[in-house]
Amino acid sequence: MVSIGKPEVGKELCSHLGLKDADTYIYADPDNSTYNDLDLNKGIEQTFFNPATPFAIRDRLFKKDGMKELIQVLGKWSDAFYIPPKSDQVFNQGGTFIFKNEDTIFSHYDQATGAHADMDYVIQLASDNSDIIDASF
Repeated sequence: MVSIGKPEVGKELCSHLGLKDADTYIYADPDNSTYNDLDLNKGIEQTFFNPATPFAIRDRLFKKDGMKELIQVLGKWSDAFYIPPKSDQVFNQGGTFIFKNEDTIFSHYDQATGAHADMDYVIQLASDNSDIIDASF
């Protein structure tokens, strides 16, 4: 997993979220180079004010246990406030990718806030290809 931010802030966040051994699978990208190389969506108009945002939030809320998941996530963020190293990184959207050597097995560019890949599908795809290295953003 690659995330925007400084390594020391990443360690603090992982500790706050109770993630064990996170330093073995989470990498900090303070310069945004991975996001830029993958040409991920960014900018307030393209992401937060994208018409897909309210639909993604609606879909998440109305799925089975969606409100439970939202409350769980918001509860973990209640005491956490992390600002990216560069102000233009605030509205970067992520994506989910599975790579096998030089080939891209799966790619999903988050179109808007909350518009993430179907993680059950991603996990199944990665499990079916156990020799694959995967990275989620």
